Amino acid sequence: MLNICLVGSGGVGTIAALVLEQSRQARVTAVLRSKYAIVSEKGVDITSVDHGEVTAWKPYRIVPSIASAIPDDQNGAYDFLVIAVKALPELMRSLTKDISPLITPRKTAILLLQNGLGIEAPLSEQFPSNPILSGVSMIGSRFTSARTVYHEDPDELKIGAYFHHESSLPREEQARAARCFVEAYSAGLADATAKGTGASCILVDDIVAARWRKLLWNGTFNTLCTLLRISVGELIRSPGRDTLLKPAMREMVAIAKAAGYGHVVDEAVVKQTLEGTPGTSAFRPSMLVDLENGRPIELEVILGAPLSVGRKLGVSTPVLDQVYALLCVVQWTLTRGP
Repeated sequence: MLNICLVGSGGVGTIAALVLEQSRQARVTAVLRSKYAIVSEKGVDITSVDHGEVTAWKPYRIVPSIASAIPDDQNGAYDFLVIAVKALPELMRSLTKDISPLITPRKTAILLLQNGLGIEAPLSEQFPSNPILSGVSMIGSRFTSARTVYHEDPDELKIGAYFHHESSLPREEQARAARCFVEAYSAGLADATAKGTGASCILVDDIVAARWRKLLWNGTFNTLCTLLRISVGELIRSPGRDTLLKPAMREMVAIAKAAGYGHVVDEAVVKQTLEGTPGTSAFRPSMLVDLENGRPIELEVILGAPLSVGRKLGVSTPVLDQVYALLCVVQWTLTRGP
């Protein structure tokens, strides 16, 4: 039985915990802060495209803080630490220090279930003797109240080891940790897979390539929908599809190509993405949902990081530069305080 700690029990993290426990191969200790009291008492009600109606669900153990999750004689060391909090730079800087007591050297694999580019490096530097895994999730899942989750889009997850020069571990040991997690997660998705919901968990050799592929969507659709405060379908139907969205996607492709990932995203993928996104979609991306709820947005990892890569490689990105500049002001309004 895998012993797993989850930090970040939002819409994505809660579904991940549910899937892992449904595998019957893992038990999950979930760190809940603001929701600790109500979830401890009443559990979480989940309406899921993959798992149906799940009432009053709780993971194996719920704790109110990272300090409360520190391994002890009763619960033992963790095999995996799953981080599913928002990838905000200041939050991650403090979290990287706070999680140290949860990690057993050469045993605990750290999995980042987060958006963005370059998010693995700080963890790999801090924990060189632990496998660092990275997860690219395509899922629509969010809390609609303190204990209610609405999971509307299938759980499509790609997992891979983040091979880094700081690591003191053999590549095979890191890859083995990734395979172990994928096997458990896939077992938890067995019923959803049998029903043909579209859920999947796939082991990939190059997780950075998978991140660039997601950035083509996240760095354009997510950012523009947030800036304009419209749904994905509205963006597709609007004049901005051709004047903003398509040029922005082509700029992201240019950055990826300059960075050596032109085999992952190209003009054909841009065309496929635009044509495959229905104008009827009411989907509101994660960054827009955060804005509408007054929460900081994941601007730096989703757009700032690829733009930084582009600048270093001499790629011209006039549309994305303007989107970033405007969203920096939006971020300021969310974080400026009284």
